[in-house]
Amino acid sequence: MFIAKSEYMQKIKNIADKIKTLKLNVYIWGDVGVGKTFLAKYIAPDGIINPNKDILKPVIIEDFDKKLQIVNGEFIIATGSKLLNKDIIDRYFTIDIELKPLKERKEEINDFISLFTKEASEILKINKKIKIKNPDISENLNSLKRQVYKKMLLSSKNEIFDALKEILKEEHLTYDEEIKTFEKVLFSAMKEIYKSKLKISEKLKMNRVTLTKKMKELNV
Repeated sequence: MFIAKSEYMQKIKNIADKIKTLKLNVYIWGDVGVGKTFLAKYIAPDGIINPNKDILKPVIIEDFDKKLQIVNGEFIIATGSKLLNKDIIDRYFTIDIELKPLKERKEEINDFISLFTKEASEILKINKKIKIKNPDISENLNSLKRQVYKKMLLSSKNEIFDALKEILKEEHLTYDEEIKTFEKVLFSAMKEIYKSKLKISEKLKMNRVTLTKKMKELNV
C-alpha cells in the first residue's frame, strides 16, 4: 500500500509509477523514517533487499550512502539519508527522489496510523480500536509506528483494574505501602505527559507544595 494524499506525494507516486514501468535505477533519500523503503517496495514489490550478490530480480539497497556498494539486478532502487554528489548519481542512477519529513505532509498521518493499526492487529492478534490525539512524528514513521504499537498493547482501565485485583489477592502490603505504590505510578505517568509539577498539580487538582513533597518522597 502506498499512501499519497498530499500533492507532493502524489507527484512522487507519478514519478515512481514511471520508474516502475521503465525499470530505471533510482536513489531515494531523506531523513530517517520518512518512508524510503515503503517507496522502494512500491516501485519493486518483488525486489530483494540487500542481496549479497548480483541477481536477476530488482535490487533494493538500503543505506547506500554509507557503503556506496552496488549489487546489480534487473534494476536498482537505493536508499540513503543524504543526497549524493552528482558524479555518483550520474554513474549509478537515472534519477534521485527526495522524500520530505512527515511534518511537511501531515495529510498522510491518519492513513499511516490506520495502516500501522491494521498491521499491529494482525501481528499481535489484538482486535482493538485506538485513538491517537497527538501523533508522534519526531522520527517520522518510525516514532509513529512505535506509538501505535504501544497504544495497541496498553490495557484498558477495566483490564488494569481486574489485573490489580488478581495481584492483590495473592500478595499485598499494608494500606500505606499500597497507596504509595499507586501514587508513584500515577506521578511517574503524569511526569512523562505534563513534564512540569505546576501542570501536574493543576491536572490532579492538588496543592503544588504537597505534590512536590510527595514526588520527592517517592523519588519520582
